[in-house]
Amino acid sequence: MQAIALAIEQLRRGDLLVIPDCGLLAGTRPAAQAAARLTDAAPIDLPEAVAALLDLADLPLAQARLLPAPAARLADWAAQQALPVLTLAELAAYHLRSTHGVDLVAVADLPTAYSPTPFRAHAFISRDDGSEQIALVAPGTAAGAPLVRVHSECLTGDAFGSLRCDCGPQLQAALGLLAASPCGILIYLRGHEGRGIGLANKMRAYALQDQGMDTVEANTALGLPEDARDYAQAAQMLRALGHSAVRLLSNNPDKAIALRHHGIAVTGIEPLVIPANPFNRAYLHTKAQKFGHVLPVQNLP
Repeated sequence: MQAIALAIEQLRRGDLLVIPDCGLLAGTRPAAQAAARLTDAAPIDLPEAVAALLDLADLPLAQARLLPAPAARLADWAAQQALPVLTLAELAAYHLRSTHGVDLVAVADLPTAYSPTPFRAHAFISRDDGSEQIALVAPGTAAGAPLVRVHSECLTGDAFGSLRCDCGPQLQAALGLLAASPCGILIYLRGHEGRGIGLANKMRAYALQDQGMDTVEANTALGLPEDARDYAQAAQMLRALGHSAVRLLSNNPDKAIALRHHGIAVTGIEPLVIPANPFNRAYLHTKAQKFGHVLPVQNLP
C-alpha cells in the first residue's frame, strides 16, 4: 500500500512508472515526452487497473501514455533511473482497497427471532456488476474489532433446510452469536451459491454426488472450479460500514486470507462448528480434508 501511494505521488510530480506486465506509464505530458525518448513504441490502451490508478491520482486520462516495452528493458530503466515498479495485480488490489466499490442504498430495522432488539439491515448495490448485497448489524459498539460472519448464499440450506450441508444451521447459529455481540455483523454474500457455481450447477453437482462423487470431484467432472467465490465485495461492505478490522466467525481459513488480501485485518478467528448429520458427514469430511476447514474430522467417516 505504501509503495503504491508513493508511486502515485511520483506520477503526480511527472515521474514514470514501470508496469512489468505491459509497459512504461506516464501520467503527465512532460512525463510522456520523457517516455517517448526512451522508446519509439506507439501508446497502447490503458488497462482498467491503470485507468483507476490515474483516477485516484487525479491525473487526466487524456494526458496519460502507456508505452509497451520488453520486460528486460523495463527492468533496466527501473534500475538506472530509480523508477517505481508495480504490477497490474498490485494496482488492481490497491484499487479495491482504496474504494468502497458498493453503494449503501437503504438501512432499516430487521426484527428476527435471534434477538429482542432488531438488527439494522444495510442494503448495498455493487458499482461493478449491479448485484445486491446485504449486511445485518447488531446494536451496540464493539470494544475493538467486531465479530463478523461472512456467509455465502445457500438457498437450499438457508431457506429450504437442506441436510446435505451445514449452511443453514451455521447461519442460524451465527445470527444468535452476532446478536449477542455488540455491533456483530453478518455479511450475506449473494452470488455464492454452490461456492460460486450457481444454483443449477449445484444441482448438477448434487446429481453426481448421488452417484458417489464428493463435492470436489463433482465440480471437476462438470468442468467447474472447486471454489469460485470472491470476497472483494465483503471487504468493500465492511469498509463502507466503517470497519477495517474484524474478528471472523468461520471454520474456513481461506476467508481470512481473502479478507486480508482485500485490506481487512483479521484479528482473530472464532470457530462455528455444527454437528454432522447422516446426510452431510461426507460433505464435511471433504471440507476438512480438501479445503482445509477446521473441523473435528475424528467425528466424521
